[in-house]
Amino acid sequence: MENPFEIILDRLDRIEKAILNLNCISDIPDSNQIMNISEVATYIKVAKTTIYGMTHRNTIPHYKNGKKLYFKKSEIDKWIFSKRIKTNLDIENEAMEYIRKNPR
Repeated sequence: MENPFEIILDRLDRIEKAILNLNCISDIPDSNQIMNISEVATYIKVAKTTIYGMTHRNTIPHYKNGKKLYFKKSEIDKWIFSKRIKTNLDIENEAMEYIRKNPR
């Protein structure tokens, strides 16, 4: 009969190797990940028809290959974060900076 401690050590080694493999896979940057229209709709939580409308109006960054639409995740992230609304504090700071630079 095999030593139960050896069995446990063997299983731990296999688990450790599996975890290391998962870590290597997750280290791959997803900034260049290509998404289709369904994935983008799910990612930004809107309907597919909304995405089609955005591509028609060229308001969302996209690529077209024949009849298929493709999106780069990094470009979608950049597009989303470029829509930031300024806070009142941001507006006040800009106004003060403008007054400081442009005295009468």
